Amino acid sequence: MAEDNEKHKDPVIEVRGRLSPERLIEEVGEERIDERLRFLEGVYNRFSNRWDGVRLNPYLLRETVESYFCDIYRLKFFRPIDYTNAHKQAAYTMKWLSRIRPIQMISGAGPLPTTIMSNAYYALMAGFALLDISFDNESSDWWASYVTEAVYNLHFHSPSVESLGQAMCALQALTKLEAVSTKTRT
Repeated sequence: MAEDNEKHKDPVIEVRGRLSPERLIEEVGEERIDERLRFLEGVYNRFSNRWDGVRLNPYLLRETVESYFCDIYRLKFFRPIDYTNAHKQAAYTMKWLSRIRPIQMISGAGPLPTTIMSNAYYALMAGFALLDISFDNESSDWWASYVTEAVYNLHFHSPSVESLGQAMCALQALTKLEAVSTKTRT
C-alpha cells in the first residue's frame, strides 16, 4: 500500500509543497498582475465605444488575469520551460477572457448579437495586441472573414490553448507576409 502512495505522488507538491491559487498569485506579484490589468483595460478602451450598455467588470477582469497566471505557472512547471512565448501568452489570455467574460451588460441594455459577443471580440483583440498585430477590418476580405469566424469560435466553443496558439502564430506570419507583399507592390 505504501508503494502505491509513492507511485502516485503529485510532482508539484513534491517540489513546491501544497500550492494554493493565492500562493501562486503571491509568487507572480501584484506588480505583474497590475501591469496585465492595465494592458487589458487599454485593449478594452480601444474598442469599447462600439457597444452601448456594457462595462468592464474589474472583479471578473482580475479573475481572468489570476487564472491566466495560474495556467502559465502550471505550463512552466510541467513542461520545464523558463519563458512562455507571445503566442502562448496570447492563447491563454484569449482562453480566459472568452471563458470568464469580464464585459458585462448594464441593466436595461438591449441584447444585440454584437454586444452579446463582445467578450469574444475582446479576447481576440487582446490576442492581437499581445502579438502586435494591427487589425483593420476594412483592409481585406480575409481579415473580416477571419475575425467573424474567430469571434464565433471563441464565443460558442472552447478552443484549446494549443489551437489558439497555432492560429495566432499563423495569423502573425500571414500579416507579416501581407505587409512585405504590400511593400513590394508599391
